[in-house]
Amino acid sequence: MIDAVEIYGEQALDDPFRPEFERARALLDGPEWEQGLDQLETLAYAGSMLSTICVAGCMLEGWYDHEDLPGAEAWYRVAAEAGYAAAFFGLGVTYYRMGRFTDAFAAYEQAASIGFAPAYNGLANLYWFGEGVPLDRQHAVTLWREGATWGHQKARHALARALVHGYGGLRGRIEGLRHVFRLVVEVWRGTDLKSHPQIPTKPLPTVH
Repeated sequence: MIDAVEIYGEQALDDPFRPEFERARALLDGPEWEQGLDQLETLAYAGSMLSTICVAGCMLEGWYDHEDLPGAEAWYRVAAEAGYAAAFFGLGVTYYRMGRFTDAFAAYEQAASIGFAPAYNGLANLYWFGEGVPLDRQHAVTLWREGATWGHQKARHALARALVHGYGGLRGRIEGLRHVFRLVVEVWRGTDLKSHPQIPTKPLPTVH
């Protein structure tokens, strides 16, 4: 069973269909993923914003036999209009894949303003590559640092790489090496687990 709050934040508590969503979403991890997807669609049409976001993510990741960016945008918009930060982030990812970098920036900013940690990583990537915004790698490092403060794994990895490569001077390199050490320890501890999760049949519609 998955924890919707852990994935989508405290806003998940606002969805009256949360228990049903968590049961349906858990099916995506195994051979009954088609049944889970059907249930998520039914819940989405019933008004579950968590299910709406997840269906959009499935469209984004090709669960419907192909990547459906316009479909994902439409579904994410429904949940974004309800104020869900994860939906704004999903819109940012969708716009980025469409090459609409300015729209991606606006969507990521909205998600970050609500406190959705993955959005800081999205914003940092835009600044790092100068896509939709002026290239500013120092600001990208600042955004990755903010995301890392929230515990976002991709932001932590990106921050470590940037600092080790000199974006922050000598102190930054030392800090970066400390981050790398912590990340390596976490990976080592993770591989020491006795039980391993079942490998999903498709890329999961993650919002991170």
